[in-house]
Amino acid sequence: MIEDSDYPAWVAYEPELVPPRELMAFEGIDVLEEWFRWGEEWSVLLRALAGLEASSSVLEIGSGLGRIAFPLRYVITSGSYDGFEIVRQKVDFLQRVFTPKHPTFRFTWADVHNTHYNPEGSTAANTYRFPYGDDSFDVVFAASVFTHMSPENVAHYFAEAARVLRPSGRCLFSFFLLDNFGTGEKRPDPFARSDFDFVEHATDEAGFGTVHADDPERMTAYRLSLLERLGGQAGLELVRPPFPGYWSGVTPAWIGTQDLVLLTHRGSGRKRRSWRHR
Repeated sequence: MIEDSDYPAWVAYEPELVPPRELMAFEGIDVLEEWFRWGEEWSVLLRALAGLEASSSVLEIGSGLGRIAFPLRYVITSGSYDGFEIVRQKVDFLQRVFTPKHPTFRFTWADVHNTHYNPEGSTAANTYRFPYGDDSFDVVFAASVFTHMSPENVAHYFAEAARVLRPSGRCLFSFFLLDNFGTGEKRPDPFARSDFDFVEHATDEAGFGTVHADDPERMTAYRLSLLERLGGQAGLELVRPPFPGYWSGVTPAWIGTQDLVLLTHRGSGRKRRSWRHR
């Protein structure tokens, strides 16, 4: 068993909630600054774009090691946070260390199959039912989760997100959009590596790309047209055009690392759809 962290008090207000470096290796993190940066980025994005408030009920799809839950513990002061994660070691740490200090933050292990992160998973992602009731959450978000999922699994997760999302709620999901890939712009480090050289599939799911043929869910990318179709099947629609991310190099005005897609229940955003006709 991996031991709990033992950082000095000056690292954080609650250093025991910061995972040990050995456990961070499961998320490919070797610099502590990166762990904090990602969490703070998403804490701001959720408030600015998804309408997260102190009293919100929030669901994170793929809670990881609690990188985003960590800053949210000071944001969601009268609401609640739920997260599920497919890597057992991460959930064990959070249940043992995080929830006892912050009981309104709850973490669930989902033994869902993924070719890269949980190849021995017992449940197919396209059949997994989120363990929450209908209309339970004001905000549902996924940070770099759909960047590791195939279209049939994304379609099902969209449907489940729509089911647990309240009528006026919002979903904020990150993707690598193929629309922003291969435009001639030089991708910045660390995204200029071959790990992000997506190959678009010429299949029934046109608009889907991978990097590793033998491990397709290691890294995935989508065209916006496919995401709109999958969202429409789930009863979700875009609130506005996606926000381009830092990764592709297509804009100097990025606000997140990956491309951001903001969705709501179909019909609830009709007054905001004029962007489609511009």
